[in-house]
Amino acid sequence: MAVRKICRQKGCRASPRCEHPWWFDVMHGGKRWRMRVDDFALARGATESVASKQTAEHVWEPKFLGEIVSGKDPRVTPEQKGRRGPTKTVADLFDLYRTRYIDVEPLKSRATAVSQLRILSAELGRLPVTALERPDAIEEFKKRCSGRALATTNRYLARLRHICNWAIGRDLLSATPFRRHGIRVSAKNERRRDRRISEDEELRLLDATGMLNEPPRGNAKLSWDAVREIRARAHAGVCQSELAASFNISQPLCNEIVRGHIWDPASKLTTGDEMRDRIIGALDTGCRRGEMMKIQNKHVDWQHRRIRILKEHSKGEVARVIPFEQGGRLEKLLRRRAFLGADAFVFGNATTGEYVGSFRSAWETLLLVANRVEPTRPGRSKRWSNREELARVDLHWHDLRHEALSRLADDGVPGHELQMLAGHASITTTQRYMNARANSLAESMRQARARRAQRLTNEQAEDSIQAG
Repeated sequence: MAVRKICRQKGCRASPRCEHPWWFDVMHGGKRWRMRVDDFALARGATESVASKQTAEHVWEPKFLGEIVSGKDPRVTPEQKGRRGPTKTVADLFDLYRTRYIDVEPLKSRATAVSQLRILSAELGRLPVTALERPDAIEEFKKRCSGRALATTNRYLARLRHICNWAIGRDLLSATPFRRHGIRVSAKNERRRDRRISEDEELRLLDATGMLNEPPRGNAKLSWDAVREIRARAHAGVCQSELAASFNISQPLCNEIVRGHIWDPASKLTTGDEMRDRIIGALDTGCRRGEMMKIQNKHVDWQHRRIRILKEHSKGEVARVIPFEQGGRLEKLLRRRAFLGADAFVFGNATTGEYVGSFRSAWETLLLVANRVEPTRPGRSKRWSNREELARVDLHWHDLRHEALSRLADDGVPGHELQMLAGHASITTTQRYMNARANSLAESMRQARARRAQRLTNEQAEDSIQAG
């Protein structure tokens, strides 16, 4: 029990209907956390004692757990940390917003919110906090964002709007510029992505995944033939210093090659295999990336041939199921990963089944290789510098989800069933995903004309019978 009263242990017979305070009592990571609800709530903006258990459970318990999970000590109040004085600048308000909202609330997009806050702080952080009560500063920010996509600017404005409303509720601001006759966030003119993936492009991506399984070359421009020759000469008794000089490599690198520490033919990288399975999974399930990466073997129902997407893993917090065909490529993929165990993640590490949170580098590498572009990296742990080539390809991972739903729509799957499969709360969102192909529209028009001609023929036949 996370919220309870401890007065019964002290002889109170009216508990829990007494006036004694409520307590948090939580176990996390092998450690027990106990604290009075009033002490936690009053230090974080509550104006009165918490007398209701429902208020303690629904309002303050998630924040208490959020601070524990994030590695903070909830018994240390924000004032004791010496983090701030009065809120004078916009940067101070942003720090307070992150401390009391982003770091405490169980947000699914915490990384996105932190990134947006960093950009906004760099642009507006030096202004006095009262500047957010007028539209002037935000209008200037919109002008500076004119080079960005409209959708990106709208996301920043939406975050600013939430910050202003949050601050007004805590008496940190007295007004907001986001109102009917002030600044408005309009998504009407946002460009909707209609990127489709042809069968040929899909084949190119799947074929290019095999190239990701090649071992890294390091700084030496070697080949398998050169490596075999180095090892053969070493076994024949040639000194490694002579081998290093002959092949223009360092002696430590030559030593590692001879010992088999690198360029091991028995080892096999699995990055390409993992990316191939993920592309197939995205196109055959239509899942979001985060939902797909959290699918475990125990979520696969082999009896009914469907995959369960849990409520806590779904963006809309709605559980759903995704069927798969017998003998299809998705079923073969699932059977290949079944040996890893029930708790293994289907689209995680191909060897261990561990969860993989991000594969952006592998995806960008795959896009470049599939389009015959040599990836170049400015340094270790840096992103590829082929930004112009990637922009020219213009293929996002989320486009695979759009393509999966669009293909089902082309095959005649009704919109309400697509909505259930995609996990959308509104059919309007589903309709934005259904990007019809030209040949699909032509086929639909042909069938409509055929039905109309058949109807006219039937009507003429009925008129002839009545006239006769």
